[in-house]
Amino acid sequence: MYANAFRKLYYHLYSNSNASRAERIMSDLSSLLLCKVIGERNGKKELLEQFLDGKGSANSILLPMLHEAFPHLVDNEDRFSLEDAVLRYALQEIISLPLTGAPAHVLGEAFQSLIGPRLRGDKGQFFTPKSLVRSIINVLQPTEGAKIVDPACGTGGFLVEVQAFLENSRGSRKKRLTLIGIDKDRDLARLAEAILEIVAPNHATVLNQNSLDLKSLALLPEETNPFNADYVITNPPFGANIKITDSAILKNFALGYRWNQNKGGIWEQNPNIREAQDPQILFIELCIKLLKPSGMMGIVLPEGVFGNSTYGYVWDFIRSQGEIFALIDCPRTTFQPGTDTKTNVLFFRKANSTGQTTKTNMVWTAVAIHCGHDRRGRNTMASGDPYPDDFKTIGETFVTREMANGLWQQVNIKDPYYLVPRYYDKSPLSDISRDDPRFEIELVSLREMAKSGHLKIRKGHEVGSEAYGTGDIPFVRTSDISNYEVSIDPTRSVSEEVYEEYAPLQQLAPGDILIVSDGRYRIGRTAILHSHNYKCVVQSHVKIITVTDKSPINSIELLYLLSLPMVQHQIRNLVFIQSTLGALGSRIGDICIPKPKRNTQWHDTIEEFRQLIEQRAKLLTRLREFDNDSFEL
Repeated sequence: MYANAFRKLYYHLYSNSNASRAERIMSDLSSLLLCKVIGERNGKKELLEQFLDGKGSANSILLPMLHEAFPHLVDNEDRFSLEDAVLRYALQEIISLPLTGAPAHVLGEAFQSLIGPRLRGDKGQFFTPKSLVRSIINVLQPTEGAKIVDPACGTGGFLVEVQAFLENSRGSRKKRLTLIGIDKDRDLARLAEAILEIVAPNHATVLNQNSLDLKSLALLPEETNPFNADYVITNPPFGANIKITDSAILKNFALGYRWNQNKGGIWEQNPNIREAQDPQILFIELCIKLLKPSGMMGIVLPEGVFGNSTYGYVWDFIRSQGEIFALIDCPRTTFQPGTDTKTNVLFFRKANSTGQTTKTNMVWTAVAIHCGHDRRGRNTMASGDPYPDDFKTIGETFVTREMANGLWQQVNIKDPYYLVPRYYDKSPLSDISRDDPRFEIELVSLREMAKSGHLKIRKGHEVGSEAYGTGDIPFVRTSDISNYEVSIDPTRSVSEEVYEEYAPLQQLAPGDILIVSDGRYRIGRTAILHSHNYKCVVQSHVKIITVTDKSPINSIELLYLLSLPMVQHQIRNLVFIQSTLGALGSRIGDICIPKPKRNTQWHDTIEEFRQLIEQRAKLLTRLREFDNDSFEL
């Protein structure tokens, strides 16, 4: 009911006003919601009636009322953007909605379904999917009476769901707790306040200010001061285009300074302030500062933070402040279609009042493959069934993780600076059925095979765009590899001279396997070279694998083994995604393949696979004989 009502109201405002920007409409809509709250709680209904009867404008009647009740969100210079006629219609519709007493999660979903698709990402703000929000809250298990802070609250989604969690877990009555949200964007802060005033009356506050301004935060009165929080839950803004450059901000954060690695490999802070720092890095330290001793944090961060070695100092700092106790790996579709940036979730417990913390490399991890929607944001499949959502199960099973053999695994983080959760997921190694008659139980890694002289693994090269179209020698890129074959793009072909330069370096031959190792969506795709197409140059984003005469398996067998679901699952886990681009890198050596048993079942499988590959190669060679030079315009 609520979702349809808000959506209908939004489109009416959009179609019947001069405002074309969603932000302006949402800002006025949030102000009207606050007016409804004031009218019902503060005995101001007569002012609302005056406006509805046309006895004054919104700016002359409603704004003074808003400023009096919410001076931290509305000042004397504010003005409504929409015309009075459409504002009267909207206010009448809002007044007729029975919002007071509605369950928090119902209202939260209604607001977020309207707001989420209209949030722009130019300031690093992206709507956090509801199932991920609930999963994070289920892991933290906030308790009644706690202070919960979101220093980048946006529209208040995390805080609304905390309220809903407490209502659902301990009865329907409103529970006593303190909810504090902070957001730099005035429109978002105002909307968050409106929502929270309805779902969590009298114990929620939204502050419109810069969360990274520690001095201003420290001056806030006790009832709205975000420090000494029991829980901090947030999805901070992130992005390379919104770096923090203000030295007055940077100097108050240890992570605002430069860090260097000493000879022992330990990161140490030096006295020089950085010229700029990514906001998400400062928000990590901010959240830790806001926590009370033994307080807990759940924070969504780009995957680059979890795996880029240049962020090693961040992890040394985090560990110096407390304990990393859990990690969730999110699929890259989580924030699509808003952004393609891959994210994960960090859970942290601050050291106790004596500064003591558990020093351990053992961390609970969970890997979500599905997030409840596809990359276009659709949550229903063509069949009509909902998209699967692993976040729900991950959140609900954390409490019983030690007793259940589910999505949670306790793993040993062997590399202190590589915390991509799925890298430590060993479930793909058990994906292969133990009763599959074609395989031994024993697995062998590509690194072991390379050390034994069974394989030679190397990467391709970049020739430069100026070489494109200079000849007829194919330049094989990641987009040219699919279905075990190489598709040639003649516009990228290079000259004989370029080929002669790279041929000694790549040493390509029939039977060599090409595997995509970098890119967006094709990583792990393979092709095999034949006598008709091995004369080419391979791009640097592709690895070249040669099976030597010493190998116990041939190239066709390896090509088949690399396509097994268990191997493709491993490759997914081994890829590191920096922003939107993935890389397999040296982790290609960690790929494990099963050893074939050399029985009839294996022979029949490989023989059929070999015949299909070779027959297609012969057909393609024959078709090229019919290909005549075309006449270009």
